[in-house]
Amino acid sequence: MGLDEKTEKVYVALLKLADAPAAKVARESGLKRTSVYHVLENLASMGLASSYIHRGVKRYAAENPSRLKAFFEQKAILAERLTPILQNLINEPASKVKIKFFDSLDGLRGISEEALDAKEKKILTIGSSRILLKFLGGKRGFGERRRKSGIFMRSLRFPGDEPGTNPKLHQVKFLSEKFEFPGYIMIFDDEVGVIIFEGRGFGFLVASSAFSKIMKSVFEALWQTGSNQ
Repeated sequence: MGLDEKTEKVYVALLKLADAPAAKVARESGLKRTSVYHVLENLASMGLASSYIHRGVKRYAAENPSRLKAFFEQKAILAERLTPILQNLINEPASKVKIKFFDSLDGLRGISEEALDAKEKKILTIGSSRILLKFLGGKRGFGERRRKSGIFMRSLRFPGDEPGTNPKLHQVKFLSEKFEFPGYIMIFDDEVGVIIFEGRGFGFLVASSAFSKIMKSVFEALWQTGSNQ
């Protein structure tokens, strides 16, 4: 089916059972329960399964197998987009790629300041705005200054974050809470800024035409899966 052997066994077992807790899926598939739980969560993130709590027990339900075709079609489209971009990245001279690293809050805050100078007047972001604000120590007037500069932003956020309040300058979609995303990404012009929410925090800013194209393609693929909530 295009899945690895373990994932295929779990998916087939879940299809047979239709709806079951991880322990029952483990017995049906012949795999260890701990492994099955992680595979089931992965299937859920792929849209091939869903989960819910019933009487204190987490249960999983198999989604229609037609979702499998849609999943791989989406991966094929993304691969088709990324292949020429990755080839360009390989061929891009090292002198054209610039990377700055940051390990202080002031440095991490500076990434968003760089974005406010976006020549294309467009910013794409992925990550929780709520966690970002908490991590960086509160609001610093970024939104107001962005709007005054006429910069349009599209954001992929997570449940619990605020929706967009001005669709003319800010469009927001929400990703599933099942995504593990302990960081924040900003894409603008030919630059990509990444902030990691770990420890005291660290991040980096990459200036590369090819890498920014890769990340823009990833953003567009994720945007198709997002919801307006």
